[in-house]
Amino acid sequence: MGAPAAHELDSRKYGTTFLGCVSCIEEVWTVTDIFVLEPAGDQDSDRIPENLPVNSPARGPLERALRDAGLAIVPLDSLIGSPSAPGDDRHPLRASVAAVVNAATEEELDRLHSAVTVDPDDDLDVTFWGTAPDSVSVTQAAFSDLQEQFAARRQLSDESISRDEAARLLDVTPQSITAKLAAHKLVGIKVGREWRLPLWQFDPDAPSGALPDLDVLQSVFPGGVVSLSAWMQREQPEFGGRTPRVEMASRGSAPVIALAQALTAAAW
Repeated sequence: MGAPAAHELDSRKYGTTFLGCVSCIEEVWTVTDIFVLEPAGDQDSDRIPENLPVNSPARGPLERALRDAGLAIVPLDSLIGSPSAPGDDRHPLRASVAAVVNAATEEELDRLHSAVTVDPDDDLDVTFWGTAPDSVSVTQAAFSDLQEQFAARRQLSDESISRDEAARLLDVTPQSITAKLAAHKLVGIKVGREWRLPLWQFDPDAPSGALPDLDVLQSVFPGGVVSLSAWMQREQPEFGGRTPRVEMASRGSAPVIALAQALTAAAW
């Protein structure tokens, strides 16, 4: 029996980072667990499930990083077992992901296996590329990347405003801001129980006080709020050196949405 392996699934449609745990029994690969990154409810509980295969050298630092961010890795089944909120697609996602892996071809399973394991026999020229990294090095590199992502999230939170501040800015009730966030008409991240809304999305010249079609933009952009916020404020050659934020404010949402749709998750 092969050891279970954790694998991140790109799932921007659901606004959640998913981790899949797959195992091999007599060369048959099946999905055993799916985990999601969620705001931590119990501040004293462990942030990493015991059955998630994270190597011990990285487990402690990852636990601290999750605590600093107010997040926890939880089994998807523990969430879909409770009453679902309106529009909650996690239950069909669980079955869909399992069906995809369980019905995958041998070639597709080989690609999945190589994505979640370290193969020392990769046919690369050692004299040119050097020796393949061991599992500890791979884990440390993944953790380093995760640290950078959490740092970017904290910076974005610091540069954002609260739900009440957004309500005062747009002259609406806080409940209206919550409704707009739920409908993705505004962009926000949850830090603990508090919403933080990046400033780039607000436009005093727009009728609504915010950039148009943010719901469409979020649905097509291949990444979460942190990477979207960075992209919206980065100069793009397609817009003559203007940022997508400036382009959307001055020329409408269509060209920005078209460019976002053309991006791939690999670019992030």
